[in-house]
Amino acid sequence: MRIKNLTCLVVLASAVGGCGLFGPTYSQPNTNNPKSFPSRDTLAVTESANLPAMAWWKSFKDPVLDSLIESALKNNNNIQNAIGNIVAAQGQLRQVQFAWIPTGNATGSYSNRSFIGQGYNFAGLPSYSLNVFQQIRSQQYAEANYQAVRAAKDTVRLSVISQVATGYFTLLGQDYQLQLQEQLVRDLKALLEFSKIEYKEGLLSLYQVQTYEQQYDSALAQVPIIKNNIVASRNALRVLLNENPGDVTRGLKFMQINSYGVIPTNLPSTVLRNRPDVQQAEQQLIAANANIGVATSMFFPTISLTGQGGTAASSLSGLFGVGTDYWVQNAAVTMPILNFGIYGQIEAAKGQYYAAYYNYLQIVRSAFAAVDNDLSAHDQLTVSMDTQIKAYGATKLGYTLAESSFTQGLYSKPQLLQNAVTMDQAALVVQQSKLQQLGTIVQLYQDLGGGYAYKNYESTIKFGDGHDWD
Repeated sequence: MRIKNLTCLVVLASAVGGCGLFGPTYSQPNTNNPKSFPSRDTLAVTESANLPAMAWWKSFKDPVLDSLIESALKNNNNIQNAIGNIVAAQGQLRQVQFAWIPTGNATGSYSNRSFIGQGYNFAGLPSYSLNVFQQIRSQQYAEANYQAVRAAKDTVRLSVISQVATGYFTLLGQDYQLQLQEQLVRDLKALLEFSKIEYKEGLLSLYQVQTYEQQYDSALAQVPIIKNNIVASRNALRVLLNENPGDVTRGLKFMQINSYGVIPTNLPSTVLRNRPDVQQAEQQLIAANANIGVATSMFFPTISLTGQGGTAASSLSGLFGVGTDYWVQNAAVTMPILNFGIYGQIEAAKGQYYAAYYNYLQIVRSAFAAVDNDLSAHDQLTVSMDTQIKAYGATKLGYTLAESSFTQGLYSKPQLLQNAVTMDQAALVVQQSKLQQLGTIVQLYQDLGGGYAYKNYESTIKFGDGHDWD
């Protein structure tokens, strides 16, 4: 009878509160996904493989790059920080899940006094306070938050992969740039020395000598800058690997890196499914929606089950038995009648949902725009690089012909050096152009959500002390 009364009270309170107070149902926002990207990349093909799990960097066939990314995925501090956030979110989720289980405090004693008699005594204070609807919504919120934190970790992994690849290509490019710049300095120095001789012989004006000297000084000034950039690039890579400053092993030479035939693309709807930042934003939206339910569930009754009980050890087995009416005898139901502060909490929760909704739309729009930009950039920069390579080939041929003419006595040494300087400068332009093109490849893979699921584990590095968990 008591159970029926308690049930009726809960049903009545729910009816008074109103079913709408349970909170709105979540539905995914309509982003009007385009069927294709406006920009076209002539070197790209539709990618049907699982991009998130694809180790795309292995397409460059550089074992050192592969090793660096493997090491970063295992040791990077930001990834480990994100894994720690997952553990914390998982703990919060379990805390909510365990809220269904009653709590209790217990004390025990043993007596062997003759006037009392020997025996064990137990005193317990079990308690249980539960708002069923709030518990359901709180669990939905905690689960969405947990999934959002996991997606955040994947976003960090995606970023680390891109940073390592970009950093490695930059380092190789700077090595090659230093080599080219030092060759340019040597050729300009030789040209300057010959111009001074010609000036003394009255064959060249002072203005032309000063022009050569300015070119030489300008080129020479770039050498220490490039060397410093190499140090900065090395150290940036080592930070990504969780290592102190030092050198970084190189694999392929910069111009040996193949930058053709490694471009994927995908449909816009697939991009949304692949990108972890989009997944994170949607989980945050789901959590915000659930939080409205958490706030509105305060209008529903809370069942409190508590009381003082004491029994001998031999009677403990009946305390939580099916037939006992302990909980029913000590049950109480409370529900808010006049608590207008709840409306403020609901309004705040709806405001958070509103913000999360438009944050999700912004991230989706930015994702579409980023991929379209990348396709255009790679296509146009590849055309530009091919043109620069062609121009470099022309200067190289010109130097070869000039060298042959110089051997036959038909060309002067300064004229030959002029051709060498022109060839050096063209090579530097190609180096910069290729580095930019490689950058667009890495950026495109990042914006398509490629590679973050590769060996995606969430195991923690053990401290070996009380800070570890199972």
